[in-house]
Amino acid sequence: MLRTPRATDIAPALALAAAVFALAVTTRPAHADSAARAAYQINFLAGGSVYINAGLGDSVRVGDSLQVVRNGTTVALLRTTFVSTHRAVCDTVWTRAPLAVGDRFVLPRGLPTSSMAAGSSSTDADSGGAVAASAAPVRIRNANAQRLRGRIGARWLSVNTSGGSFQQPALDFRFDATNAGASHVDLSVDTRSRRTTRSFTGTADETEFLSRVYRATLTVRSQNANRRITVGRQSSPTLASISLFDGALLELGGATHSFGLFSGTQPDPSGYGPSTDVVESGLFAEWHQRPLSLRRWSVALGGVTSQDKGQSNRDFLFAQSWWYSKTFNASLAQELDVNHGWKRDAGEAPLSMTSTYANLRLPLRQSFALTGGYDNRRNVRLYRDRLTPETEFDDAYRQGAWCGAQSLITSHVHLSVEARNNAGADRSHSWSTSAELYRLVPLHTTLRVRASNYSGGSIESTLRSGSLGFDPLPMSHIEVSGGVRSTSNPLLAGEDREYWQTIDYDVTIGRSWYINGGWERDYGGSAGGTRQLQAGLSWSF
Repeated sequence: MLRTPRATDIAPALALAAAVFALAVTTRPAHADSAARAAYQINFLAGGSVYINAGLGDSVRVGDSLQVVRNGTTVALLRTTFVSTHRAVCDTVWTRAPLAVGDRFVLPRGLPTSSMAAGSSSTDADSGGAVAASAAPVRIRNANAQRLRGRIGARWLSVNTSGGSFQQPALDFRFDATNAGASHVDLSVDTRSRRTTRSFTGTADETEFLSRVYRATLTVRSQNANRRITVGRQSSPTLASISLFDGALLELGGATHSFGLFSGTQPDPSGYGPSTDVVESGLFAEWHQRPLSLRRWSVALGGVTSQDKGQSNRDFLFAQSWWYSKTFNASLAQELDVNHGWKRDAGEAPLSMTSTYANLRLPLRQSFALTGGYDNRRNVRLYRDRLTPETEFDDAYRQGAWCGAQSLITSHVHLSVEARNNAGADRSHSWSTSAELYRLVPLHTTLRVRASNYSGGSIESTLRSGSLGFDPLPMSHIEVSGGVRSTSNPLLAGEDREYWQTIDYDVTIGRSWYINGGWERDYGGSAGGTRQLQAGLSWSF
């Protein structure tokens, strides 16, 4: 489903857009020097999918593994699943901390960065502190070499509650072939299967088997990848609102621009099988920096139209922009719906701003940065949708603005604070602060604590949590965490408290094997208690 949000006041977003576009257009290309390097960062998050600002022009290929580095420590591993000229979509293989827009990642060994090309090194402030760039020269990858990359994984999940339990073994398989058959043809497949057995008190066991295909594509491209067509089940870094579609995507590009158009159908939302209910088409254009530029920026414009069983579903225009440099990071997404037919009959305006989402990060110095953002997204009503208390709740509590600051007090201490103001139907205020002590000897110990408060018209809520992590062996990590959340209604007597404790571990063996697992216990509150066990094993080739 094409889901996005609604606008009531877009002045902050328009001001940010003007600033980003002015910087992108008027700033001259930077020259490599010993004090700057390209900012390869995360520019969008959607569930487990991570959108990054590097692509074919930066020698990134499908199947590459990227390490997300924060405060000099690797906090996540990403695997690229789709790559365009200067953007890519990644799966999250594992993570030790929530990812954030602006987090930096390390390119695979053998890929160039602009500072490496200049033979220099530097230290920049990232989303949580400092990250050092290696000055060692690297070998640039042969873009036409044949490669086969993939992963086979097995997972197991067990959940027990007061009313029953379920067991869920699962298998994952994916592979990515680049320049298959010594030609400019790429293949990509990503399938995931699981078997769920549910046991509830007083009822017979239920077993469900589900197998889904998340990607199955064939790409034919030119030698320099400036022209290519991809057919099959796919997604697009530029068309984030579309998610998965079955169809064809044509892209034409150059060193500073790219154009594309697509057409296809959306998979069935439950089983992910082929479906012809929703048919959609669209086009887009993007302008961006030259390859290996020290300042990275992009401006994209486009439009999408869709029909559901022959009826008008959604027609909208979109604009996306982002800018990353050593002194200023910003991103903006805006969508404009064009309403007609049944939507006009339902009371919608001819044109409606349905999504404004903006992020800003301003590093004032190497150890201190200010952040801010604005969000007034809502669920766009589609042909098969209806207004429910759930959609009304989402629209009411999503919208608002926030600001914050992060500071690297010493080389081992990081502090952050954030305040949010909700401007939806039920106005509210919240704040959150956290502290992190990391890379402490022995065992590279990390200690994190967090405190958050939420105050609304009818609900008061507090959250207190903490975690302790350490690395007992090279390429291994164990983390113990816990916390409590209290919720109260001033109009009603009593307070609801929920507690949780978790233990997580992960071990990487060599370059191919990865083992992870965890235990979690939740108790208290009105929902009762839950115990969860999970484990996984994967082999990469």
